[in-house]
Amino acid sequence: MVEEVEDRSLDESIFDLEPVSDPGELLELVREAAAALVRDFVVRLPLILLGLVVLVVGLLLVAAVVKAVDRGFERSRAEHAAQRLVGNLLRAVLVLLVVLLALSVAGVQVGAVLAGLGLAGLALAFALQNILENFVAGILILIRKPFRRGDQIETHTYQGTVEDIDLRVTRLRDFDGELVLVPNSMVFTEPIINLTRLGPRRTRLTIGVDYRDDHDQARAVLQQALESVVGVLDQPPCEVLLIELADSSVDFELAYWTQPTIREVRHVRDRVLSTCKRALEEAGMTIPWPIRTLAGEASIRIDDP
Repeated sequence: MVEEVEDRSLDESIFDLEPVSDPGELLELVREAAAALVRDFVVRLPLILLGLVVLVVGLLLVAAVVKAVDRGFERSRAEHAAQRLVGNLLRAVLVLLVVLLALSVAGVQVGAVLAGLGLAGLALAFALQNILENFVAGILILIRKPFRRGDQIETHTYQGTVEDIDLRVTRLRDFDGELVLVPNSMVFTEPIINLTRLGPRRTRLTIGVDYRDDHDQARAVLQQALESVVGVLDQPPCEVLLIELADSSVDFELAYWTQPTIREVRHVRDRVLSTCKRALEEAGMTIPWPIRTLAGEASIRIDDP
């Protein structure tokens, strides 16, 4: 009799591992599993409620901390892009910590969650390598501050006014009014020319006069004309220097300073060229055409109309 009971218990244990074909037994197993889940939920209910309380309170504290940090940035007049970046990073880190704490209080094994997050993070790092590169470059740009919003810069082959720096791109509005999105990694690794950071900019122009003209008088005429142009700054002083005895002209370099924006530079350049040309003509001087001398005999034929 004992042997029959042992054989029966063994058969039942084997039966538990095999698929259930009897619908009645299947329903019974489902009811038992559901009852076990309900009992486990009831046992863990106080911890789950406590975890929810921790989650809600933690999220409220995160919102308060992020708001306080934003106010601190506003008082310090920090860059808007840096303020937004730090706020987003701080919010993400604090929310993650609060969620892990709430799960731990609710009885979840946080170690397994952290291991899963680590594997997921590693996979994302490989999949989003370019995005992470731009993200890190954006952080370094905000730390180094080679430019700010409103600065006019030149980087790679792009020129424009900086409108914003986000986690992936630097937004430029070029001088034709078009929006250019330059990846942060490109901005960080390429040379950057900040056209407006240091104030006034110098422009250089070359104007040639005829060899037969009085060059000292030409220098004085150009200097006076240059100083009279609206937009040319008094300090630093402008200069007119003889730089080359070219093939067909004596070339003077005009160096002057203006406000740094590209619009001001272009408009003042236009006024300088027109004013200097008019001043030379009024003084009886000539801006010569290029002259080429051809060796050997040359014949000129003029056909009658």
